[in-house]
Amino acid sequence: HYGPGYRIYFHKRGDTIIVLLCGGDKSTQAKDIKAAKRLAAEWSE
Repeated sequence: HYGPGYRIYFHKRGDTIIVLLCGGDKSTQAKDIKAAKRLAAEWSE
C-alpha cells in the first residue's frame, strides 16, 4: 500500500529486476495504464 488510492505500475524482467513505470491516483488511472504499457513495450524491444 503506497498511500490513499495511489496505483503503482511496474515491469519485471527475469526474477530480480523491477522497474517503476509510473503511478498516480484514481483520476489519472486510465492515462497511467496507457503510459505504463507504452513504456513496457518500448523497453521490451
